[in-house]
Amino acid sequence: MEKHVVCIPTGVHGGKERFPNHALAPQIREWRCDLTALSQRYNIYLVASNDVIHVYQPSFPDQSLSEPELVIHPPSTGQTGPGIFADNHRSINRILVDYLGNEEILLLARDDGDVVGYRTEEIHRALERRTTKDEPASEDDIHCFLLRNVGASAWGLAVHREARIIAISANTHCITVIAYALALRDADPTRETENVFTLQARGNIPSITFNDESGNFLLSCSIDGETILWNLRDRTWVSLIKVGFCLWANKLEPPKEWVFGRGNSCGCPDAQVYIHGNWGAIALDTRCAYELTLEEETALEPKSLESVFLDVTAHKTQFTIHESCEHLSGLSCYFSDESESESETEESDMDIQLAAVQEALSSDAAPRRVRQPLSEPYCSIKPNSESAETAKEIQMTKQPSNPFLIITKEEIFLFQSPQVKQGQSRPECVVTMRRPLHPGEWSLDLVPEDRHCYFAQIPELGVFLVGSPIGRVGVFTLYWTKDEGNPQPRYGFKLEYLLPFREKNENMVVGMYLESRLAGVAVAPVQE
Repeated sequence: MEKHVVCIPTGVHGGKERFPNHALAPQIREWRCDLTALSQRYNIYLVASNDVIHVYQPSFPDQSLSEPELVIHPPSTGQTGPGIFADNHRSINRILVDYLGNEEILLLARDDGDVVGYRTEEIHRALERRTTKDEPASEDDIHCFLLRNVGASAWGLAVHREARIIAISANTHCITVIAYALALRDADPTRETENVFTLQARGNIPSITFNDESGNFLLSCSIDGETILWNLRDRTWVSLIKVGFCLWANKLEPPKEWVFGRGNSCGCPDAQVYIHGNWGAIALDTRCAYELTLEEETALEPKSLESVFLDVTAHKTQFTIHESCEHLSGLSCYFSDESESESETEESDMDIQLAAVQEALSSDAAPRRVRQPLSEPYCSIKPNSESAETAKEIQMTKQPSNPFLIITKEEIFLFQSPQVKQGQSRPECVVTMRRPLHPGEWSLDLVPEDRHCYFAQIPELGVFLVGSPIGRVGVFTLYWTKDEGNPQPRYGFKLEYLLPFREKNENMVVGMYLESRLAGVAVAPVQE
């Protein structure tokens, strides 16, 4: 099938050439989420290195990087909430650049629970104040507008531009919502002053995202395998979604015997390391989705599963693995000095995941090649019907209806809507692809680090990206089609590229080397 977008490499800046002495390279911490970000307004590329932010200005057209133009040292609240990484509680778990109103901001979440916010305009001004390119930039006039501790290791960050809301998730199992005051004449009366409140979930939440234009609804993803749609107006949950593939699933029902993250686990390989955990969600912007006819959609080799799922995993077979790294297709970098980002009481997640890594390291055998396991799909959307009053309020509020993605450790799921139609118990046509970054034979030996914890969307192109620390990124396009007799569009996605690929063969995948790892994915317009 013809590609809808064209991916052209503009340049490579090799780490070995840049830092011949590896000890002098900036330290990029393991087990984090996105540690890179690009400004949409300025030529600024940001990389979190342990507990500081390196500021670069990529050159046009090859986007190569010089030394950092500036290093930002975020302040501390003085509080130290329970963290994961004992060697440095101030290390950064995630950074995000987004718009809050008309201001572009940089947010960073740290292991000690601190969340710090900057205005990118002040970072840009610090760079512009230099009289020469060689003059070092000063961070003295870069002030943080947000400095707050959320009680424990902070991970998820989300910003709603129009509603001027910042949301933060932490390993307290809570989401902190900061709703800044609005000066608009027709604004909600409750927004005349700044509001700060929390939402209580049930597990560690590595990712959150807003799911509507008004800022009333928020999606949270937890390593327990739950995605929750929250109504911020009444501060309660609207629906709880569980989706995945499991050996213990039965008739689309999630495995009941499985206690997520504890000693009890399902029969799936490596279940104890959150194989069914949710790492993110993307509220899809459909304005630039392209039309695909039903006949063209058959080229994706869709397979109907349980009348709910449309499995397009077969489409990834268009890609092949370069022979130099084929033997690594089931492996990733092993980082035995640190462990997973989700800490629990009793037997900690850290102990569980470290044990899994050590077990993998102790084996001299090649990755086990097997046919795809006979795991069954499961999918449930539970509405909040505990309170009639709450249900009535929810009905009065405009509900989000756009499609969205749930990104788990090993799969991608596209839901047409976050809620089921009245009278139905299952969603319609959930599009899925299993292990999209692994086009080779099925392997049992994917290790905990190989997870879909990096993702981004390019609405102007109808494109979204999903990446893993193993060093692979999938480039997907969003399409719509119409089923016979149904006037409403049905959305799906197509895997266009796997990065990195061979210079003369864009369908041959390379990369995933044991000595390197991916730190994040970042998108922005090319410099003018």
